[in-house]
Amino acid sequence: MKKVIAIVLALVFVLSMAAFAEGSKTTVTIWHTFTKDQQAYLEKAAADFNATQDKYEVQVISQAYAGFTDNVKSAVRSGIGPDIIFNYASEAAEYVNDGLVANLSKYIYADDEFADAFDESLAEGVMQGEVKGFSDKNIHYLPAYTTGPILFYNKTLYDELNLTVPTTWEEMEANCRVIKEQKGIAGLGFDSLTDCVQAFIMEDPDSSYIDVDTKTVGFDTDSMRAKVQWLADMQAEGLFMLTPTSDYFSNDFSSGLVAGYIGSCAGYPYITPDGFDFAVAPMPAQTWYPSWNRGPIVFYYNDDARAEGAYEFVKYFISAEVNLGWVQAVNALAPYSWTQELDGYKEYVSQDTLAVQALNAVAAHLDIAGSLPAVTGASTVRNEIVNAVKAVAYNGVSVEEAWAACVANCNAALQN
Repeated sequence: MKKVIAIVLALVFVLSMAAFAEGSKTTVTIWHTFTKDQQAYLEKAAADFNATQDKYEVQVISQAYAGFTDNVKSAVRSGIGPDIIFNYASEAAEYVNDGLVANLSKYIYADDEFADAFDESLAEGVMQGEVKGFSDKNIHYLPAYTTGPILFYNKTLYDELNLTVPTTWEEMEANCRVIKEQKGIAGLGFDSLTDCVQAFIMEDPDSSYIDVDTKTVGFDTDSMRAKVQWLADMQAEGLFMLTPTSDYFSNDFSSGLVAGYIGSCAGYPYITPDGFDFAVAPMPAQTWYPSWNRGPIVFYYNDDARAEGAYEFVKYFISAEVNLGWVQAVNALAPYSWTQELDGYKEYVSQDTLAVQALNAVAAHLDIAGSLPAVTGASTVRNEIVNAVKAVAYNGVSVEEAWAACVANCNAALQN
């Protein structure tokens, strides 16, 4: 980490001196972990934005995926971090109490025409639950694309075993038992075990997630302990794989190590099946669905020029035509009504392709999609719930002990 910070310091120094020498543009940096088409489009968007500017210069810097958020936290708190990263509202919430994220509200609402359009541009749940859901009532993040978890499954294998696509977790378990018995492999993996456990919590009538007023979690229940134990048991029997052998399950799925997995619709281009056909379907969900709205978080270093420059790029990036190109690059849905109204977007989501089928598998649950509170400690809650499941599944910790520690750590993080 010291080496990383030293390199970043040197880079910041060089860029600062260059900007000083030119006496012109304020540099805005974006750190990201995108690859392939996403990286290419982000770099193009920055170049196109820069071509229109005489005040700001946006620079796009690729970073390693492993440890990215931890490295960003260290760099931001040291004053040498990026101006923009792409993440969720819950990640932005981790910086609010320390004043390390920019207040985008003052820029948005300084422009009456844009403010009026903006207030009508997003679904109510996203606007109130995420964009305007921070504890200080300011805006620190804006969504750029909507994805969500869907089911990828080995269609060749499902056809061979006469399995139907599951719509409930009971049906999923039954399929996995047949697959394990007949083929000796796990039936299901989880790219984001965290989001699935959150969905279990939200669909459990006896549980709730975060009580913003009391700053406590509401899932210290017998029903959730039973669900955690069920996940651990499914892992022990070889019916589920709770974690991939690498970063994502697309590799394990493509090589036939697992018959299906729940992962982002944006993961479709990374699947290269070895001798089988695959298909997509909505994940099991009855009353609540964890759609994902990811977008730019803008940090603040007591430098209004940098914050304003970062906002200007973000505003450009979420504009209709630019946003359309971005959602196509990441194989996602557009969160903004101004993008959804474009003829090009309507054509994009009406194509008869597997990629669009993946998007439709997300759209099938958007009527029950919900957001979770973007408060300080929310990121820790995410980490703690999945750590508890893994402790039970892999380390032999009792569900009572693991879940009690999880609840205690979550409450401490929310109240700190």
